[in-house]
Amino acid sequence: MKFVVSKTFALTLSFFLASFSWHVKANLQPASILDLPAKDKYLLVAEMETGRLYAFEKGSGMRLNKVAEYPISIGKQGYDKRIEGDAKTPIGVYRVTSHLTDAQLDDFYGRAAFPLNYPNAWDRLNGYTGSGIWLHGEPTDKKTRPLRDSDGCIVLSNEDIFKVQKYLDVGYTKVVSVPKVEWKNSEDIAQSRAEITQAIDGWRKDWMSKSHRRYLSNYSKEFSDSEKNYSQWDSYKKRVNGSKRFIKVKLSDLGLYAYPGQDNLVMAEFYQDYRSSNYRSKGWKRQLWKKENGEWKIVFEKGG
Repeated sequence: MKFVVSKTFALTLSFFLASFSWHVKANLQPASILDLPAKDKYLLVAEMETGRLYAFEKGSGMRLNKVAEYPISIGKQGYDKRIEGDAKTPIGVYRVTSHLTDAQLDDFYGRAAFPLNYPNAWDRLNGYTGSGIWLHGEPTDKKTRPLRDSDGCIVLSNEDIFKVQKYLDVGYTKVVSVPKVEWKNSEDIAQSRAEITQAIDGWRKDWMSKSHRRYLSNYSKEFSDSEKNYSQWDSYKKRVNGSKRFIKVKLSDLGLYAYPGQDNLVMAEFYQDYRSSNYRSKGWKRQLWKKENGEWKIVFEKGG
């Protein structure tokens, strides 16, 4: 028996599939971004394997909406930079630190440049070397550019570097560099966000409890603040916290990033308001949290 599909049914099915596809796509979010600070309206994601730079705008809740896409060139030797001079682009979470204008630049860097904070905390903990990783334009006589063509920087056309500029808030905007964008269901991201947020709030409460045992239980034996190891941190914090009659800590503007290329590693940054019986401070703090035997532990912490 021959089955005949009516034109109306075919059109209805086509509309349903298109709507379903759109809904599924709209519900997917870049897996590396768990939360953004309130101040951060935009975020850039650089995809190394395809040579694409995506600009995302923060929407309602924690939904990220892609608002622009640009072709880029990366290091001649690819990505995952570890050694100075290896001509690779780093993988990680970086912050735009400054803005260099046409008048400040050699033509090699195009019409504008935005240096990134490579090496960041994770890079330094792992002994990665090198510097001078920028988001920048290209020489004015350059017409076409292959995917792998820089010394490690992320390079755009001069036209595109000016377009990208409107998404950058120097000192705050993040550039997340990934081999390939991994997309996850927004509900799964919300669950991951809740889990690490709970761990951070537990650390805050344990700190305020003035119980050194509880406070230290949040730290990995692999901990380092670039100056003190776990044992030194133990002694230092036992002495400092023990001198307080009370400790009050408030956190705000939380940013959370599932670190690219790493399993169960989250970069957290937040604004910390600290008050104790004999000291008060306010400022940004950054931490790296790693899941060890099913529990989140701090492997790095630094203020400023």
